[in-house]
Amino acid sequence: MVELYASLSKMLRLTATINILILILSSCAISGDTGTNSLLKESQNSRQDKKAILFLKEAGATVSDSYQVVIRDVNYKLDKAEVGDVFTVDPNHSRAQLDTGSINLVWLGNDTLQIDFDKKLRTLIKKENFAGVTIIYQAR
Repeated sequence: MVELYASLSKMLRLTATINILILILSSCAISGDTGTNSLLKESQNSRQDKKAILFLKEAGATVSDSYQVVIRDVNYKLDKAEVGDVFTVDPNHSRAQLDTGSINLVWLGNDTLQIDFDKKLRTLIKKENFAGVTIIYQAR
């Protein structure tokens, strides 16, 4: 009888430990949600066939929010899963502010985009060419 009680007690402790581990791991797991996107600015080229989109990616508690830029067809609508593939910056450990004046998008021609940005922002992605568009950067 003592052996049965000891065995049951051991099984209950093991089950409790497994349940606690499942709770911890499930709360830390990546759920596939890559953050929320908020559209900030759109700028179309003069031919009105391409546009640059600036959006805020609100990433969550463990990752800084970031400003991201994509260049897409003029009819494209920003979606939740979008990730910036032309220009991405973050507040550089609070050394800079993310506000709508931090980045400006100006088309200099149908295939040339100028991105003006606050030099205090930390640059994570900075492409000079994308989808037939030349991108010029101006830190201020």
